[in-house]
Amino acid sequence: MESERIPDRPVASSSDAQLMLENERLRRELQRLEALVQQQHDTIVQNEQRWTFMLDGMADGVWELNLQTQTITRSARYRQMLGYSLDEFPDTVQIWMDLLHPQDRAAMADPGLRPYEEGLRQSHETTYRLLAKDGSYRHIVDRGQVVSYSADGKPLMMVGISTDVTEQKRLEEDLRRNLNRLANLIANFQDGILLEDENRSIVLVNQHFCDMFSVPLAPDQLIGLDCSGMAEQSKHYFAEPEPFVERVNQLLRDQKLVIGEELLLADGRVLERDYVPVFLDNVYTGHLWKYSDITKRKRADDAALRQKEKYQRIIENINLGLIEVDLDDRIVYTNQSFCAMSGYRADELIGEIATDVLLRGQNVSFMKEKSESRLSGKMDAYEVAVTSKGGEAMWWLISGAPLYSETGQVIGSTGIHLDITKQKQLESELRIAKQEAENSARAKELFLANMSHEIRTPMNAILSLGQQLTKTPLNEQQQFFLRMINTAGSNLLVIINDILDFSKIEAGQLSLEKIGFDMAELLRSAVHVMTHNADKKGLGLSLQLDGGIAPVLLGDPYRLNQILLNLIGNAIKFTDRGRVDVHCTYQQHHQMQTISITVADTGIGMDPQFQRNLFTKFTQEDGSIGRRYGGTGLGMSITKQLVDLMGGTIRVRSVKNEGTTVTVQLTLPIGTETDKPAQSQEIGQTGALSSRRILLVEDNEMNRLVVTTILDPYNMVIIEATNGLEAIELLRTESVDLVLMDVQMPVLDGLEATRIIRRDISTSLPIIALTASAIRKEKEACYQAGMNDFLAKPFDEKNLIGKLANWLKADSNLPQNQQETMNEDKYDLSSLQAISRGNDEFVRKMISLFCTETPAAAAQIKAAYESGDFETIKYLAHRTKPSIDNLGIESQRAPIRQIEQLAVTDPASPELKTLIDNFERAVINVTTHMRQTYLTDQEPG
Repeated sequence: MESERIPDRPVASSSDAQLMLENERLRRELQRLEALVQQQHDTIVQNEQRWTFMLDGMADGVWELNLQTQTITRSARYRQMLGYSLDEFPDTVQIWMDLLHPQDRAAMADPGLRPYEEGLRQSHETTYRLLAKDGSYRHIVDRGQVVSYSADGKPLMMVGISTDVTEQKRLEEDLRRNLNRLANLIANFQDGILLEDENRSIVLVNQHFCDMFSVPLAPDQLIGLDCSGMAEQSKHYFAEPEPFVERVNQLLRDQKLVIGEELLLADGRVLERDYVPVFLDNVYTGHLWKYSDITKRKRADDAALRQKEKYQRIIENINLGLIEVDLDDRIVYTNQSFCAMSGYRADELIGEIATDVLLRGQNVSFMKEKSESRLSGKMDAYEVAVTSKGGEAMWWLISGAPLYSETGQVIGSTGIHLDITKQKQLESELRIAKQEAENSARAKELFLANMSHEIRTPMNAILSLGQQLTKTPLNEQQQFFLRMINTAGSNLLVIINDILDFSKIEAGQLSLEKIGFDMAELLRSAVHVMTHNADKKGLGLSLQLDGGIAPVLLGDPYRLNQILLNLIGNAIKFTDRGRVDVHCTYQQHHQMQTISITVADTGIGMDPQFQRNLFTKFTQEDGSIGRRYGGTGLGMSITKQLVDLMGGTIRVRSVKNEGTTVTVQLTLPIGTETDKPAQSQEIGQTGALSSRRILLVEDNEMNRLVVTTILDPYNMVIIEATNGLEAIELLRTESVDLVLMDVQMPVLDGLEATRIIRRDISTSLPIIALTASAIRKEKEACYQAGMNDFLAKPFDEKNLIGKLANWLKADSNLPQNQQETMNEDKYDLSSLQAISRGNDEFVRKMISLFCTETPAAAAQIKAAYESGDFETIKYLAHRTKPSIDNLGIESQRAPIRQIEQLAVTDPASPELKTLIDNFERAVINVTTHMRQTYLTDQEPG
């Protein structure tokens, strides 16, 4: 430094000079010190600015604590971490303590700062939670250190850094949960898991791995162990030990992902192994082994493969053609059988349009509809005509179904084809054979109808004229001859009826009644009828009845009587000496009785071989039987089928030359007296017939003679016609009250004639069919043609007069007194009066109720028929039956039951309409008469 020049002064003493020099030096030193202090002050200011800038820029909070004064200074960042301002969070220790989490407060308060003050601790790193302004707790990592000491070594000042690690804590917690979840997942994984680091130390292993390789330690005991020798130690578990070890080493060298390696164990199990190398930032950090026991799956796959191969062989060799087509109908697969059926090779079919190749333009639209239906998942089977490669016309039965992809989408269809060409040919032959059989059946039916007509027509004349002849005076010899004629005619009629009954049974046209009857009385009557035949042969005939047989059973007494007469008649026929015994027993089952009827004889018996054929039609033991005893061999066959129709059984025990025992067993419901039909009455008042005009249309002269002979005493006017054409011509010019119309006639038969009458002449004229055919189909044809009623030949006087009386009364123009007589015949109040026990008021109420409800029911039945409601017809007819029975309306007792039955079994029958019309008309007539006779003094309505 340049020295300053000292001005000249007066010379002083040496001491003063010395003092002045010292003062100057001190002045200069003071200036230097002031300059140095200023320089240090500037440096401190700069350092403080730099320190403040640095602290404010740090992400962490900085604090300084004076251990002597307990004053603390915090950086602005410290408060920013918590969201407070300086006023909200001043630099005091107490407010910091107040913001600590309650669980951390006690730990921080004790021992507090004592270890620092006592010189026991120089630094710390701790974590605590502070309450932020937003109400959440922030995780803080606090690091502090003593930075200055006093001369005597006491700590004076601490500085520290506080870091907000809340997000890190959250991530650590998430990581911890994920690790726990992963650990639990791996622990419960059904595969063996082993995770190794890059040094082959175990990082993670699960129990399944330990169990798979019989490791005696728990998974957590294996963590950190070196497993570099594990392959060598466990190789004995594998079927090929050395290749196993070599493969492990190769995988570790290659460090490439390998999935699904299969390993065969020595005990037969199969493991699947995955090797997964682990890389972090392209740096190899370990690998994971996963072992899965796939023994069951492998065996199932092998079994499935074998099954697939098996079924593939079956499909290839089965006699069913199989093809698969895509959505464009292109063939994608075919088996060998289909190729053989079609005549094409597989390479000629694959990729081709199926309909183009196989149908050649035929049925294409039909097959297109089938293909479209597959899109909706429809499966079906159908027949289609195809043409083979060789041009042969064939028929295939195809069972088609949708073809699905693995995702469930329809990708085409599959079809199984069966060659039914031969079956189709057989069907055609069968149709022809069926037609021939039907033609044969019709021919048989026609034959039976013709036979019935041809035989019954003269039989009608013979029997009817014989009956009329009995009314004339005859000497003894003439009476004998007449009895022989009538007996022969009756026997011949039995044979005819047997043949026709059998035909009706075979055709399923025989229906059974279900009405009330007295079983004991039926048996007595049958035995009584046959007593004369037994007496003529000198045989004993007895009847033994159990006392508990119900007085009324429900069934068909007429067919049961036919069975009894046949069995008793056969027993008498084939017994030359001894006796015939009839025995009837019963068993009770609630409201049912099982009736056992036994007919035992001491006759010629049968050998066992013939017993097996006893119920075969037209069968007798040998030719001599027919010559000696007569008969057609139909009786037992008809009896067996009648018993079957009744739901019963028939058993035969016989010993040759010792006798035969036949037992019939039937189970029948128990009925009441009201279930019995009213006893048929003799022909009553016939005044309504007098002077009535009857047109008799009959081509057979004998039958015309029979009818005119029967009707002559009744003073009726008979007009005759020999065929339908004559009848029509007569009706166009003459008025008649009723027509008796034969069915089978030359020129124009009765059915066609009736149709013309109904169309051109009259829809209401009563027409009664006269027919020698007893086949139900013939009866149906009569009603369908428009006839009102049906009378089968041969008929007796009672049947003919009853029919005429019934239809002529309905259209009678007789005087009032004659109509009253007629109407009295239409109902019988005796049953109702018996029920009332003399209470006339009860009878009047029942009549009034009948007159109110029954016509309405009849009208409802007719309306239901017109609307096709046959269920209602059945219900109303069933409900009306008791009223008809109680009022004794005999003419409608059977018809109302027929209406109920036909509504269920044959609602389309023309007979049903006729029955309903007649029922309504009869009810109106009866109720009209009842009101006039019994209810005239009652108020209207």
